[in-house]
Amino acid sequence: MDKKMRKRHVFIAAAIVVILLWMVSFFSPEGAIRRYMVLHLHPISAFTSNMTDMGRYDLQYGHLYDVSGYSARTTRDALSVFYVKKKGPFWYVSSVGSAP
Repeated sequence: MDKKMRKRHVFIAAAIVVILLWMVSFFSPEGAIRRYMVLHLHPISAFTSNMTDMGRYDLQYGHLYDVSGYSARTTRDALSVFYVKKKGPFWYVSSVGSAP
């Protein structure tokens, strides 16, 4: 019975950590980009990609970030341009593509 309870506690602790990391990802632009990558089935790229704030802001798309090390699974094209927007305290990816 003790092993069963320990496994349950470990599982609950892991679930809490995942939920907390998910919640924290909404509060930074880099976190929003990493969350986008994980949701699009690129969990390794989410941790290995380099992100650079390009210091540009577009009224329609938002803040421009250059990301190296991320590509589309279907076409294998590099997707290096991310635009992120802030709505209240939360960040989200508004557009993704390749550089012109």
